[in-house]
Amino acid sequence: MRNRLPSSAELIGRLEQMHETSPLSMASEQAYLEQQVCLFGPERYEPRYNYPLIVWLHSCHSSENELKQVMPELSLQNYVACAPRGTIACDPEGCQFRWGRSTASTAIAEELVFDSIELACSQFSIARNKIFLAGFGSGGSMAWRIALRYPQRFAGVVSICGQFPTQQQALANLSEARQLPSLWMYGDESPNCGVPHVCEALPVMHSAALQVAIRQYPCGNDLLSNMLFDTNGWLMERVTNQPANFETSFEESFSKN
Repeated sequence: MRNRLPSSAELIGRLEQMHETSPLSMASEQAYLEQQVCLFGPERYEPRYNYPLIVWLHSCHSSENELKQVMPELSLQNYVACAPRGTIACDPEGCQFRWGRSTASTAIAEELVFDSIELACSQFSIARNKIFLAGFGSGGSMAWRIALRYPQRFAGVVSICGQFPTQQQALANLSEARQLPSLWMYGDESPNCGVPHVCEALPVMHSAALQVAIRQYPCGNDLLSNMLFDTNGWLMERVTNQPANFETSFEESFSKN
């Protein structure tokens, strides 16, 4: 498989075509998008219930299929989830991807996230006011950038080992971003998103008056099972507006960024 994003111009052209009025063109682009997005439906799906939606952004050297590892550790029943593929291929075969850091890459990622949301909503019953953006590693960094840019579109953001953005006018929508519930998880031994980076970001978050819950874990750039267990508790508190009551989970690392 070749890289589906050989150039920003090509992908932007394809995304623009998705808004054309031709039914044939829209069907073709819909099928193309479905090949790049992993969808997850909960066990014992009830179509009359509006489910919260998790949009998962995968880590570097991974793919949209990372979602298949994440959801069993997070919850098999509570959510519908979708995961778009990263914007840049990491290998010639096009099996591993990452999220670019440029302004153009971020714009493309934004389109992919919102188109993935529409795809999930077309196939599942979704509570539009309970859409959460989450990611791991570079996906966690991209989750920060998109959620802070469009805070009114999300019920919350979860960034696991994702660097807090300081460029591209990340806090341009500050008044709305202050209302966005955020969960930031990091490993104390992470070389990219460890204690030094968190200490640098804290003054910015404090001065901006952001609603950020920060949790430290004894790991590096790892995605731990208890991170996802804690993520589920944090999400359900916002879905139900009630404190979560979960037993302590067993810590296990099953993915590295």
